[in-house]
Parts: sequence; C-alpha cells; structure tokens
Amino acid sequence: MSDEAMIINVCSKTPNPSLCQTCLHSDPKSATANVKGLAMISITCGTRDADKLYTDTDNLYTNTKDPALHNLLDNCWWRFLGARDNIDSAGRMLSDKGSDAAKLAITRDAMPMITYCSDLFKKSPTVAVPKNIIDEMNVVSTDCLIILGILSNF
Repeated sequence: MSDEAMIINVCSKTPNPSLCQTCLHSDPKSATANVKGLAMISITCGTRDADKLYTDTDNLYTNTKDPALHNLLDNCWWRFLGARDNIDSAGRMLSDKGSDAAKLAITRDAMPMITYCSDLFKKSPTVAVPKNIIDEMNVVSTDCLIILGILSNF
C-alpha cells in the first residue's frame, strides 16, 4: 500500500477523514510513517489543539468581566489542561505500553474532561460562552475520536 493510500485508509476509519488527513499531512514524517507513526502524529495534533483550547480558555477565564462566565470557566480551564496532558500522555503510553494503554489515556482520562465542560455549557444556556471556545472543544473531541480510530488499526 502506498503511503498516501495508507493515510486515506487509516483516516477512512475515523469520524472525520478530512480533519484526519489534514492533521497527518501537517507532519512531513507522515509520508514514510507506519500506522504507529501516524497514531503518534494524530496525538501531536490533538495535544496542539487541546493546548490552544486550554490557553484560550485560561486567557478568557483570567480576563472576563462576566462573573457567570468566570464561574463556568473556573470548572473547565484546568480540565482542558488535564485533557491536553492526557492526550499527550497517550503518545508515551503508545510507545511504552501499546495501543490499548493509549486508548485508555484518551477514553478514560482525556475525553471525560471535555465532555464534562461541554455538558456544563449546555446546562448553562444563559451564559455566553464564546463560539471559538465551543468550536475548539468540538475540534479536540473530534481529535480524540480520530486518535481512537487510528489506534483501532493495531
């Protein structure tokens, strides 16, 4: 299978093949990577996106004058930091312990942090959470599903 065919095949098993391919193509190593290498690249993308979510949320938490938004973000900024660190740790788990351990880092440790805040925001419809935060949360959730989809190839 050619390298591009492998990327297309691996990404076809994820919920967002287009985002998956964009992520994998963002790293030149994807051209010669095996499936484990592609999984590592997807983890790097997820970590990067989760870091942006954490940074943007922390800045908003620190600077907002809206007390309701501040209180809501008080429950989430540190969860987004935890999600970032847990996505990143999935790479170490994959290297040290294999794909099952990496999947656990995503499903047990990272995804619940994002889901908690997503649910919290839905339960607080009167609080104006900026669209970029919602969008970034959705990207990180999708990143996690892409990582799991790639890990399912092992």
